[in-house]
Amino acid sequence: MAYIDSLQKVSIQVNGSTVECVAASYKGVPFFFEDASYSGGGRNVQTNSIPFSDNHVNEDTGKGVAKYSFNIYFLGEDAESKKNAFLKACNEAGPGELVHPYFGVFNARCEGGVNLSYNNLQEYISGSVTFVPENDFEIRNVEVSLSGKTRQKAGELRKVSAAKFQDSFKTSGKKKSILDNAVEISRKAVDAAYSCRKVVQRAAEYVRMVGRIKSNIQAIILAPGDFVARFQNLVTMSAEILGIDADKKDSLKNALDLMSFSLPFVDEFHPQIAANKMAMVSLVRMTAASSVAENLVECEFSSVDEAEQVQDDVYDAFEKTLSETDDPELYVVVQELEASALKYLRDGLSNIPYEVDVDIPATNNLLSVVYGVYGSLDLVESVFERNGYRDPLMIKPSDGCLVLCND
Repeated sequence: MAYIDSLQKVSIQVNGSTVECVAASYKGVPFFFEDASYSGGGRNVQTNSIPFSDNHVNEDTGKGVAKYSFNIYFLGEDAESKKNAFLKACNEAGPGELVHPYFGVFNARCEGGVNLSYNNLQEYISGSVTFVPENDFEIRNVEVSLSGKTRQKAGELRKVSAAKFQDSFKTSGKKKSILDNAVEISRKAVDAAYSCRKVVQRAAEYVRMVGRIKSNIQAIILAPGDFVARFQNLVTMSAEILGIDADKKDSLKNALDLMSFSLPFVDEFHPQIAANKMAMVSLVRMTAASSVAENLVECEFSSVDEAEQVQDDVYDAFEKTLSETDDPELYVVVQELEASALKYLRDGLSNIPYEVDVDIPATNNLLSVVYGVYGSLDLVESVFERNGYRDPLMIKPSDGCLVLCND
């Protein structure tokens, strides 16, 4: 897999500037990197001058070797131990597996030394390192898994929408109605999340979580950041965490429903009340959109028709959200998430079997038909269920027969 779905993305302060780092690993030892570069290709040419002449001779010594260079960081209180583990891995003889979110997964060796610098004021160690692929077969084009990219974009959308909400949502003011309205719309948002997440409503822990938020809603919204974290958790918490075996397609549908969240018109106009309402609607819709994308890449579709219907539903929901999004930054992030999610779905359509009609002899049984199509009897049960035959031992041409085909 070309992109490790669990990659972390962190921001650190380096000399007064924010540096965004992504996780990678070498021989199982994790590290963070700011950027990476590739060099290679072309031919290695050894040029030799001919004595007593203005001419020279070029000797082709083979294709240029690919090299991948990183600016790396080790973070946290245990940065020193992480650095030591990385150095040990680089110093060990023999190649090891390099896991990189953009270049993929391949065997490589650490070339030359690892250059490191220390900062006593902050808990990080920075440096640079270069890896060389083990052989030509390992040299590949840059690949990015669309499922991983989609999850990354979903996380970015939640992060941006959370920041926008905290900037806009205010509960203080001279009028008590501002706080009262903030409490009311917050409750409506939590209720909407609970109502749409039908797949987890039977989990006692989820119900208690919703109850705790609603019973303390007035205190929670005084710290918008706390409310955002709790609300986004309500929307995105997976059924598996709650011990529920749920179909990802059901979770996807629940999130699509939540993307249509809206709040009723408020008779009493106040600029802050209006701003709070817009901020809450945006938070709910953006969080739901991120959940749609994350569930989409987990879905398995039984037919092309089913996948195409989901594609239409996702497209319609995102386009409606975009048409009602005024913030330019949010618009761009939502648009990128939509493009990534739909491209993932379109690329996956080619791998989904589709139904075709199979001609049946005058009288036949299902076993012989299935064997004639697939060359085995492994799919007899699925064909039987798909066609709803009464008697699998006797099917007629008029009954028809639908089978799945990958060709």
